Amino acid sequence: MRDHAKWLKPVLLVLTLTVIAGCDSRVDDDTIATIYRDEYGTPHVFADDNYGVYFGFGYAVAEDRLFQMEMLRRTAQGRVAEVLGAEFVDLDRHIRTIYDHRAITAQLAQLEPAQLAILQGYADGFSRRVGEVLADPALLPKEFIDHQFDPVGWQPYDVAMLFAGAIAHRYADFNSERDNLTILQSLQQQHGSVQGLAMFNMSKWLTDQDSVTTVPTSAATAEQRAQPAPSYLSQLPRVTAGEARVAIDDHGRFAGMTSDSAVAEQFAQLLSRRGFSYSPEFAPASNYWATGADKTLDAQGVVVNGPQFGWGAPSYVYGIGLHGGDFDLAGNTLLALPAILFAHNNHISWGSTAGLSDQVDLFVETLNPQNPEQYLHNGSYRDFERWNEVITVKDADPITITARRSVHGMVVEHAAEQGLAWSRARSWEGGELDSLFGWVELSKAKNLDQAQQAISQVTTNINFYYTDTAGNLGYTHGGRYPQRHPQQDPRLPTPGSGEFDWQGMRPYSDNPTVRNPAQGYLSNWNNRPSRGWASSDLWNLSWSASERVALINRELERQPALSVDQIWAVNRAVTDAELTLPFIIDHLTAALAASPADSTERRALTMLSDWSGNWTLDDNGFYGAEPALMQAWIDRLLAQVFSDDVGELLHPWYANNATFHHPQGPSSHPAVGSKIIVRTLDQLARGEQPAYDFFNGQAPDALLASTFAEAVAELTEQFGADYDGWQLSASPMVWRPVNFRGVPQAAPEAETTLPGYMNRGTENNLFIARGDHFEAYDVIPPGQSGHINSDGSFADHYSDQMAMFSGYRYKSIPFSRVEAEQRAQRVQRLLPATD
Repeated sequence: MRDHAKWLKPVLLVLTLTVIAGCDSRVDDDTIATIYRDEYGTPHVFADDNYGVYFGFGYAVAEDRLFQMEMLRRTAQGRVAEVLGAEFVDLDRHIRTIYDHRAITAQLAQLEPAQLAILQGYADGFSRRVGEVLADPALLPKEFIDHQFDPVGWQPYDVAMLFAGAIAHRYADFNSERDNLTILQSLQQQHGSVQGLAMFNMSKWLTDQDSVTTVPTSAATAEQRAQPAPSYLSQLPRVTAGEARVAIDDHGRFAGMTSDSAVAEQFAQLLSRRGFSYSPEFAPASNYWATGADKTLDAQGVVVNGPQFGWGAPSYVYGIGLHGGDFDLAGNTLLALPAILFAHNNHISWGSTAGLSDQVDLFVETLNPQNPEQYLHNGSYRDFERWNEVITVKDADPITITARRSVHGMVVEHAAEQGLAWSRARSWEGGELDSLFGWVELSKAKNLDQAQQAISQVTTNINFYYTDTAGNLGYTHGGRYPQRHPQQDPRLPTPGSGEFDWQGMRPYSDNPTVRNPAQGYLSNWNNRPSRGWASSDLWNLSWSASERVALINRELERQPALSVDQIWAVNRAVTDAELTLPFIIDHLTAALAASPADSTERRALTMLSDWSGNWTLDDNGFYGAEPALMQAWIDRLLAQVFSDDVGELLHPWYANNATFHHPQGPSSHPAVGSKIIVRTLDQLARGEQPAYDFFNGQAPDALLASTFAEAVAELTEQFGADYDGWQLSASPMVWRPVNFRGVPQAAPEAETTLPGYMNRGTENNLFIARGDHFEAYDVIPPGQSGHINSDGSFADHYSDQMAMFSGYRYKSIPFSRVEAEQRAQRVQRLLPATD
């Protein structure tokens, strides 16, 4: 055991002063906050004012998740190498140069006192627990002992950076424009400029009239049309690789940056096996559905939300109740953020999914040949804004790096030898804390109008959903979006010379929104918000008809109204659903219509047609005949369609058919090529001419029939003619002890598994509108706690929700103080610190 005595007095002195300073304006009651812990360890905080509420929140978080939060803080700030060593220097360098952390300091200085009190309360409560841990080494989580460093007290900056790192940096900063340019230039090199561009347009589209939308078509904006190639296309540099990305290994751990060619090759191989969703650098996902009064049989309305943050040990989600001051809410939130993302306040409930709209553009800056610290903008050379960042490295000398910023944004690569630099423009930048406090205001809203007004403050691209106790439904696609130059192609990098710069920001009134749609429900699984709203530049995210949300809609539309149990059961129905077959089965049926009824292919088709569409795991850990056939067929179909056109290097970008047979990331998606094939089939069936025919003139029926026959023959040869013997192995679902950047957040022994993958929320909420109140339920696996004791034993509530999760069950969430007291297994009264 390490000696903490040298830390004890300084830390406690700071903590004591901080708490006393924070409490000067409090009433004489000496209790800062009272925390009731229920039978699952969930804290329910009661206090007299906002400071006290958040003091209790921060204290509870530090008690439950101290090591996880310490490593998240370091990850967000680029300070991991300081405690874990040189292995993480490249990650710290990336975080310290791609994001401008000075912006958070500037925003903190502009906060109203009431806003700052929230962050100060959280930090002071967190620090109080840190002081207790440092005073009693038996309380120290095992991971600090393993890595030989101590936790420290927090400041409001640390709390604010949690939100910036976990929301803005994680969910609003996706970009693959340079990857797209690499793909386009490769296609043009292989097929010529005209045909290569046509292939790119058919692969990466912005709008699609057949897209499934959350705002029903009747209430949506007019359809937009994709623009032709930009006039500046020939001015863009030749590229052979995308932007440097954070790479992870087979265990989810940080593996380096893809600017290293060896790392890039290994990472590309990993994505080809596991799909884009395995990587934190590509789109994650979440789903949501809610029914109103007319669509609900035994309640005024029902909400189910499944945020797909990923599978971490401890959980990425933290349950909490906050009561006092301006707050009266219960629910849960991502990584114990000070903004509560999924909750209700007995007036409204609210939830969200990743919006995944395009808020980020990559600008190519032309450097001054005489001075690479200058770039060309509007006809003259300007100096980059420059400053040094110092990375402290455990057991090594500090490393000084240079961060740069252009008029467009942070410089993500400065390539002096090539005479150019790449800058990221972000429409949310500078509004990170506006987003945080927009969510805070949402939690205070008493009706849908107030909710929609609060959401207007949020700058990051989040889908927001809000429902009242009467079952009225609301949806807004949140975020601040750029008004782009008419000639700008947002799929590709843009010259930074000035003439194609953004022309301001679009008004909030442009954001897709709807109240009480006629269909009686709202649904989303990261699909297009409304007709005409453009897809982002992300290669793996072009919205179309073959969206996963259609599977949710199918379940909701099975009957005019549904019970609470039936609405919850949608979760089980879509969790292990086949993601491609529903959109291609009609085309396959037509293709095989001329085959003899007793042919092997027709019998196999009948099997698929009669199938529930669920990848159901048997007792031996295998999927049955239908999943085995779908895996074999789609693999062959993708190879047949794309191999000859896109070449070996690009083939994985189209054909990584990562199903539940493969290890998965936060969410499972169909292959990019599968969506292209379905879109092509739909267009040809309507007599339309696709932008490019990847079938190369082959009749669709012949293509589908031949590849299907080959798949059937392959499985027959492998397993025999009896379909009951066909099977496909399953990959386990793994809760890994690393965070979304691959940084350790728990001891290795915290890793836990289930036999097969579940394509559902990291947690699930169920809110039931009862006219004058909400009933609330959730399930947060593995459990509420993330604490491993210094002796290696696990806290009582580390994994006590796993069985509930795997069985599609849930637990109720107390709301009133009476409920919290009745269910309390432990009560903590937090008092001011004393000398």
